[in-house]
Parts: sequence; C-alpha cells; structure tokens
Amino acid sequence: MRVMMYAVVGSVVCVLAGCSDLDNAFNPTPTTAGSRVAPKLRELPAPNPNNVKIVTVYRFENKTKFVYGSEISNGMTDQLITGLVKTRHFRVVERAKLDDLMTEKDLQQNGAASGQASTTKLLGAQLIFAGAVTELDETGGGQIGIAHWGGALGISSKTAQVGLDLRVIDAATGEILDSIDVRRKVRKSGISAGHRWGIGGSFSISNAMDLAVRECLDEAVFQIVSRYGAQ
Repeated sequence: MRVMMYAVVGSVVCVLAGCSDLDNAFNPTPTTAGSRVAPKLRELPAPNPNNVKIVTVYRFENKTKFVYGSEISNGMTDQLITGLVKTRHFRVVERAKLDDLMTEKDLQQNGAASGQASTTKLLGAQLIFAGAVTELDETGGGQIGIAHWGGALGISSKTAQVGLDLRVIDAATGEILDSIDVRRKVRKSGISAGHRWGIGGSFSISNAMDLAVRECLDEAVFQIVSRYGAQ
C-alpha cells in the first residue's frame, strides 16, 4: 500500500507541475509569464536617438546575509545591464568585465590576435549606475495537503523580498546625482512532496525569489529610463 501511495503522490505531483492553471488558482496576480512591472516597461516611449547617453553599470555589492546573496547580486548586475540595453535608451559600455576587455586589447597589441582594439580607446561613460542589494529574504507561508502511509503531498507558499539601492553618479565629477530605492515583495504558491520515513527525500517547487528579483530589476529599469532615458 505504501508503494501505491508513492505512485499516487508522484502522479499527482507530475500533473500539478505541468498544469499552467496552478499559479492562477493560488495567486491573485499571476506572474509566471513575467513580472507585474513588465507592462510599465512596454509603455515607455521610444528613445530619441539624439539624446542617448553612454552609461555603465558597476557590479552590485551584496549587503545581505542570504545564503546565495553573492550569486544573486552578481546575477542582478548582469540582468540590469541586459534590461537597459533592451530599452535602447542608453549605450551601455562594459565595466564589470574590464579585465577581459584589457586582455583582448593586450593580445591584439602584441600581435597574438588580429583586430583594431589595440589602437582604439574605450568609450567613456557619462553616467555610472552603482549600488547594493540590501535585502534578500524568503520565508514559508504555510502549507495545506494530505498525508497517508508515510507519504505527503501539498500546496505550500513562499514569500520573497528583494531590495536594491542604486546610485546615479556623474562620471566626469563623481557627484551622486540621484538615488533609486526599489523594494519588491512576491508571494507564490508551489508544490511540496515527501514522506516521514527518512528514506528518499522531499522537495518543493516555488519561484518566489526569482520573480521578486525580476520585478525589482524591472522597476529599477523603469525608474532609470523615466529619469535619465533618451526623451
């Protein structure tokens, strides 16, 4: 009977994991297809090509004690760069991987590689976006489900919070022109399954943190373009 229970649990989990309506059923504002901030980004005006600024993004500091804080902070830097490039409101120059750029210039200058990088200068940025991830937190919010013969299947919820503090710096003077403070909180439902006998394991499916990060970055891009975009 216990084997049958595990089979039932596994079958139900597979069905639920592939069901696109699960998120809609347990989350009043579904965000599976994208963040809740994304519609605002799509409504931004087209850039004026005569007013496009050259900007750069410095690697974010991780000021949290979250277990994967450093990895998430680095990923958020890359995602913000991608988001700014996609708006076409800025020309974004690379600084996070400056060592790699200088290596390529040296290779070309020494004749080990072909190209014109050794004879050209890097573009200078007009604005620098620097900052820190100041909040990363994910907590469980309860669970409902069934348990029988040592097996368990349920619906659990998680709440994730992400905070990002950005500084807008004049590259020519070093003056801090502006600060942008973004906080996002996302509650998501997911699937949990396991058993009580200490053999095997348990798991849960939730993307609350991923979506909180995405919404935080989308809001940051929206604020940056609204204030400094090529209007």
